[in-house]
Amino acid sequence: MLKAFKSWPLVAAIALLANSALAQEETQLYPECEGEPSDAAVKAAKGAFQAGQVAFEEGDYARAITYWEDAYRRDCTAHAMLLNLARVYELAERKQQAVVALETYLARDPESKKRDQISRRIEVLREKIGQEERPQPQPEPEPVPDAEPTTAPPPPPVEVHPQPESEAQSGGQRPILPLVVAIGGGVIAATGGVLYVIAAGDVSHWEDVCGGRGECPTDSDRDEANAARDRQMLWGTVSIAGLAIGAGGLVWYLLSPPKSDQSASLVQAKHTKAQHGPVVLPALSPDYAGLSLRGAF
Repeated sequence: MLKAFKSWPLVAAIALLANSALAQEETQLYPECEGEPSDAAVKAAKGAFQAGQVAFEEGDYARAITYWEDAYRRDCTAHAMLLNLARVYELAERKQQAVVALETYLARDPESKKRDQISRRIEVLREKIGQEERPQPQPEPEPVPDAEPTTAPPPPPVEVHPQPESEAQSGGQRPILPLVVAIGGGVIAATGGVLYVIAAGDVSHWEDVCGGRGECPTDSDRDEANAARDRQMLWGTVSIAGLAIGAGGLVWYLLSPPKSDQSASLVQAKHTKAQHGPVVLPALSPDYAGLSLRGAF
C-alpha cells in the first residue's frame, strides 16, 4: 500500500487550466473499491505514484494528475492518494474535483484522524467556488460629450540652432556600475519573491492539515510545518533585501554626475598636431633610399 501523503516544495507557478467558468467544470466520481489489489497491481501503483511525484515537483500538474489517478485506480485501498489528488486538483484550478476527492476520502476512511481538518478544507473550497461562480459587475462606460470640430492653428516653425562644438563635447555618460547593482538587487528580490510565494503555499497547506492551532497529526507533520514557516520568513527577508539593494543602486545611478568623454577631443587634438607639425616620411627611388622631412605651419 502507498505511504501517506507528504508535502513537496512547489517549484513552479500555478498552471491556469480553467479557461471557462467553474460551473462548467467536468468532474468524475471514483469507482467503488472492491477487494484487495494483487501484488502486481500494488507494484504498478507505486511506480505510477513515484512518476507523479516527479511531475508534481516539476510543476507539471496535468501529468501528476494522470499518474496519481492511475496509481489510485490500481490500488484503491491507498485512500491517502485522494489527499494528494485533492492538492494537485486545487493547484490546477479544478476545485470541484478537489472537493470530490476529499469527500470520497472521508467516505472511504470514516475513522480518519484528519476528518475535522478535511471538512474545513472542503468548506473553504466551496466558498471559493461560490465566489468565482458569482458574476462580476461590469462598469458602465462613461458618456463622451459631443465635441465640436475645431481647426487648430498651424504650429509655429521650429528654428534649428546648430549646437556649439564646445557644448556638443561637454556631455557625458553616468557610470554603469550602479545599474549593475540595481539589476542585481532586482534579481535577488524577484527570486526571493517567487520562493516566498512557494513557501507561503506550503504554510497554507500545513495550516489546513494542522487546523491552524498546531494540532498536527504527527511530530513529522509538525516539523515540516515549522520548516515551511521558516522558509517563508527567510525568503521574505531576502526579497526585502533585494528591493533595498535595487533601490540603492538606482539612487546611486541617478545621483552620479555624468563623466565627460574627452577621448574624442584628445584624438582630434593629436590629429591636428600631426597635420601641422613636422612629419618624417620614407623616400624611395631606383637609385636612392632614405628619409624625407615635411612640415606645415
